[in-house]
Order: sequence, then C-alpha cells, then structure tokens
Amino acid sequence: MSRRSSFLLVALAVCLSPLACTSQAASPPPGRGAAAGGKPTFDAAPEPVTPPVAAAPKPTTPTTPAAAGAGAANCEAARFVLDPGAVVAKLGDKQLLASDLGPDLAKSEAAALRTYCDQVASLRKQALDNAIDDRLLDAAAAKAGFEGGGGAWLQAEIAKQVKPPTDEEIQAFYDANKTDAAPPLDKVRDQVINAMTEEPTQRAIGALLGGLREGAAIERMLPDVAAPPLDLHDEDTTAGFGPRDAKVHVVEFSDFECPYCSRAATAVTGLKERYGDRVRFSYRHFPLSFHPSARPAAEMAQCAVAQDKFWGFHDAVFASTSGLGPEALRAAAETAGMDLDALDACMKSGKAAKEVDADMRVATEAGVSGTPNFFINGRAFEGGPGQLGAAIEAELQRAG
Repeated sequence: MSRRSSFLLVALAVCLSPLACTSQAASPPPGRGAAAGGKPTFDAAPEPVTPPVAAAPKPTTPTTPAAAGAGAANCEAARFVLDPGAVVAKLGDKQLLASDLGPDLAKSEAAALRTYCDQVASLRKQALDNAIDDRLLDAAAAKAGFEGGGGAWLQAEIAKQVKPPTDEEIQAFYDANKTDAAPPLDKVRDQVINAMTEEPTQRAIGALLGGLREGAAIERMLPDVAAPPLDLHDEDTTAGFGPRDAKVHVVEFSDFECPYCSRAATAVTGLKERYGDRVRFSYRHFPLSFHPSARPAAEMAQCAVAQDKFWGFHDAVFASTSGLGPEALRAAAETAGMDLDALDACMKSGKAAKEVDADMRVATEAGVSGTPNFFINGRAFEGGPGQLGAAIEAELQRAG
C-alpha cells in the first residue's frame, strides 16, 4: 500500500459509506468531506439534486482566445472572448455574427469560467495539502521511530483516540436512529460503525494534522486561480445572525425539506454559538422542485423574518418529526412565537414569494445546484458542514 493510500485510508473509509457522505451539489468535486450533525439514515442513498429552474443555455465553444491560459496565474487569464463582430456562421449569403448569439451566452460563459477556475484552484490546493501532509506525516513517523511510514503512524495515532464501539453501543445507536424502512442491523453493521466513528475520526485527523502544520514552517506559493469572490451581500429581508460588518460572512443556500440541510442546521447552530460575535451567518432559500413542502416553508420563513422570528421558525422546522405539511409548518410558527394572523396576511400578500424568488435567482447565478450549499466571503465552500469550523477559522486568520 502506498504512503498516500495509507494516509487516506481512514478518511476514505468514512467518506465512502452511504451514511457518511452527503451531496452539497449535484457533482461534488474531489476532496469533499462528510457532513455532520443530525440523524443518519439507513434506508436510502442520498437523493439526486435537480435545479428547480431551467438550466442556462449551453455555451457555444469560442474560437478566438483572448489568452491561451497555459500557466495562467489568475482566472481572467484563462478567459476566451468572442469578438462581437466575428462571423460564426453563414446562411447562404447572410452572415451570423457572435453578437447574434444572444446575451445568455456571455452569462453562461462567465458561469462556466467561474466553475472551471474554482475547480482548478480546489484541485491544486487539495494536491498541495496532501503533499504537505505526506511530508509532515513521514517526518513525524521518523521522529517517533515508527516503521511503516506516515500513513501507518497516522492510523496508529487515531486508533489510540477512537476506540471501536462495543456491541451494546452499536445496538443502541442503531435503535436510536433507524427508520421503519431500515434493514436489519446485521446488514448495515459496518455503516452504523462508520456513522458512530466518523466525527471523532475526523476530529482526530484534523487535530493531528493541524498540530503537525502548526509546528512546521509552511509557505504556500501556488498562484490563486480561483474566480473572484461573488457579491452575496444580505438584502434587507435576508435572515442573518451576527454582526453585519463581520470580516467573515457565511451564506447558506438551503431547503427546509432536504434531510442533509437538517444535518447542516445542527452544525451551523454550533458555529453560531462559537463565532456569532465575529462571523455573519446568512440563510438564503433554494427550495428544490421535488420537495413539495420546501417552497411554502421558505415563504413562511420569510414571513418569520418580518416578525423577527426567523431563527426560532428555522429551528422548529428542522426539529419537526411530523413532516412539513401545513399543520406542521403552522405548529412551527406557533413554536417560534409568530403572530399567526400576521403570518396569514404575509403569505397572502405574495411579498414572501417574491423574496424567495429573488434568493433563487441569486443562487442560480452563483452556480448553486443543490443543498445545503455554503459560501464563505463570496467563495464556494467545497467541504461538508462538519468542516465549516476549520474553514471559518482559516478565514478569520486571513482577515486578521
């Protein structure tokens, strides 16, 4: 087994389990971590994520490059531009110009460029981090006189901190989290163990690698090819928590009926308690078309914003165990202390519906295709909710 394989063994054993990895987007890039929080399920794989709006037209391949992009040090240098006067086709004696292709092409090209640049930046960062960690692990193993290399040393250190659960603990965890459709325990025993050990294993890996990095002189010199940050400022009607002038702004696009958003909500609650005086957390709506209750829940949430009751409603909805039908949503509003007459008037006015539509337009322009989806200071966050804390901490350090 190679050094890289042994180093990643523990993390991949967790992440490849259907229980442990949830999708933040339709096609998560390599390196995405597992989500955290909420109850695991044993009866279904993660559901596919389908955008609730029509996809933008597929961009036509441009033929005139503004810059070749080879070895480019920034995203703009990889951009291809069509001269508006360029002839792109002939129909008999008539010419079709690039300017005739319509305004949607430029918007689609910009979105495609952003996706490309961000994925390249993410892949490079992932590869660099892995290479650095490999060197640090090997050095730690050599220092400890440990045979087998850095990956084996890491596994041995994790084994000291994360003990296998007992049969009684496995049974209790399964009983507490199973659904009516869950297979018998003996069919999903490995998944249950993965679910139980996922969070402590990730914590142990993070602590061990973090300690090694802190004790090393590391200077990263990769060019920043990521797309410029998006402007995701709060509107007057955006639900938020924390100071508006915070140096770090976390924006979540979410769906009240998405089970993975429920798990993310648990993680975000802990982060609000930890960073709420230094970080701005904003919640924006992206109800998915195949979740029939997500849209009315989102509109009711905007009515809760008008009454300054959003977070109470948010927590009550995600805590609901009786589905998200009209009665359950109204019960959540009562739990949040909302004025129900004012809620009814708000829903009838159509104002909340327009606010949800506005969030969805922002999400679509930002390239959101699934939930939960996070941005930190205008940049897409590639990890799972359980990794948000580390990313916030790093951003706070960069912000000074």
